[in-house]
Formats: sequence, C-alpha cells, structure tokens
Amino acid sequence: MSYSTTAVRWSIGLVLAACWPGAARPLHAVAAQAAEPADTASEAKAVSAAAPDVAAVRAVSEALVAAYNAGRADEIASCFLPGGEVLDDAGNLYEGREQIAAAFKAFRERFPTAKMTLGIDSIRLAADDVALENGTRTVTTDEATAVNKYAMTYVKRDGKWLIASAREDSADAEPTPRDRLEPLQWMVGEWVEEGPDAVVSMVCRWAPTPNFLLVDFTARVDGAVVMQSHQRIGWDPLVGRIRSWTFDADGGYGEAYWVPLDEGWVLKSTATLPDGESGAATIYIEPVGDNKIRMKGLDRMAGDSKLPDFEALIVRKPPLPGK
Repeated sequence: MSYSTTAVRWSIGLVLAACWPGAARPLHAVAAQAAEPADTASEAKAVSAAAPDVAAVRAVSEALVAAYNAGRADEIASCFLPGGEVLDDAGNLYEGREQIAAAFKAFRERFPTAKMTLGIDSIRLAADDVALENGTRTVTTDEATAVNKYAMTYVKRDGKWLIASAREDSADAEPTPRDRLEPLQWMVGEWVEEGPDAVVSMVCRWAPTPNFLLVDFTARVDGAVVMQSHQRIGWDPLVGRIRSWTFDADGGYGEAYWVPLDEGWVLKSTATLPDGESGAATIYIEPVGDNKIRMKGLDRMAGDSKLPDFEALIVRKPPLPGK
C-alpha cells in the first residue's frame, strides 16, 4: 500500500479510532433483513378493541398519582383490589387495602411534601380482564429524589380496573459518558502499522477526567514525519452515539459517528482537508485474534476525487523487555 499525506489521513487518522475487537460482519452483510409481511388489518383491529381498556387502566394510574400527591391514603388504597399487594424496592410487602393505606400514612407523616410522578412505558392487555403496566416511578421529597422501575398488574372486576399487584425495583443508574466508552477500553495502549513505505503509530489513553479517550497518531515515511493527528473520542448525548473529533497538524480536521454491528463497528467519517476540500470514507473493522485488527476503507472521497479502497493490519506494540 502506497502512502501519501491524504492516504495516511484516511487510512489511519480516521480509522484506528473506530476499531473494535469483535467478530464484525462484512459490510455487504449489514443490510437490513426484509421483514415478514404483517397482517396490518388484524393488528389495527386488535389495537382498536384494546384502546378503551388501555385508557381505563391509564386513568387508574392517574387517579393513583393524584391521590398520592394530595395525601389521601384511602383513595390510594381504593385503587387496589381488596387483596391487592405492594412490594417496594426494599422488599417490604404490604397486603390488602388496610396495610397499603397504613404504609402510605406513615410515609406521609415523615415526608409531608412528597410528590410522585409515573412515567408509563407500556400498558398492554394480557387477557380480557388482565392488564400489565410498566414504567418509572419518581418520588420527590424535600430531602431527595428516588427513581424506581415499577410493574403493576391490573384485574378487571365488575367492569372496573383495579391494581392487583404493584412491584418496585431500583432503576438502573444512567450510564456516564465514561461508561458509554467502556467498549473501547481495549484501545488503550500503543499500536503500530507498518507498510512498505510508512510506519504509523498510535497511542491511546484516557483523559484526566475520563469522559474521553485521547489518541495521538504519527505517520512516518522513510523515517520522516509526514502526519501527526490528535483525536478525542466521546459520547454524543444529542444523537446517542460515540463520536470522534480528529485534528491534524497540517490544519485538516474530521469527525465521525460510529455505527455498531453485532460485534464490531462501521465508521462513517467526514473531514475537511487543509486546502478546504471535503472528504468522506466508510471504514470496516475486522479483528484478527486479540492483538491485530484488519481495517478496510471503502467509498473514500477527497474533494471530487475517488480514492482507492485500502486494507491495513494494525498490531498492538509489544512491551519493552523487562516491562
């Protein structure tokens, strides 16, 4: 593979940051599978028939929230079947309307300003007289805010929906930007790619505040440095994807979003070259063992010129003797 400054930019500067040591599929296998045709008329009819009951269940949830926020324990209990139960996230079980009302009264005495909201994720009918509701329950007091997942089972009795069971579980904490980058932990370290005309090295490390990965690239042709790039990899909360920003020493810059495959990544990258022209590329990642990665660059453009596809093999740099 012959290296020029432009080739180095596309084959290394925007490629290594998208690596993933998993069994990635070839690009031609990433195409979406055709879905089985659905009986849309039957589905629409079923949804229409369930709508009144779903609305009725939602109304009970809303009544429960209103009673809770108004501090009316008896109204809360009346949303349940006489033998209904509540299992809280601490494992405490309250059975029957009397225990449910008493538990709320005790809580209200301690936290008189407590307010609750229910974020309903789904309501579905399990049978003509059984409905399942799932979502997130948020309770706010003067002291703190508690967020829990909940699941409620409703039963229809004499035409009225009532809660048979309410169960809570601690909600999973929202992943931090650092957590989102954990799949790229393997990149930390030193890597090298040696071609017939050039040597490209990469050093990857966590930023001091580890919400980003920092990557430095250096490309040498015949021993002379022809390209240096710095890259910052982070989580973009706006689109919910890993994103990278690359800055080249010669004034060029680029960015990319990463599209996950089953066990790998495809990198869709764009760049602005030092002369103001734009570029784009699609990078395919294929691991070879634990310490090697084969990369393929497709659909590479620099301005109006189409660049040839490439394939490169990057290896983890072995530790120095005695290290």
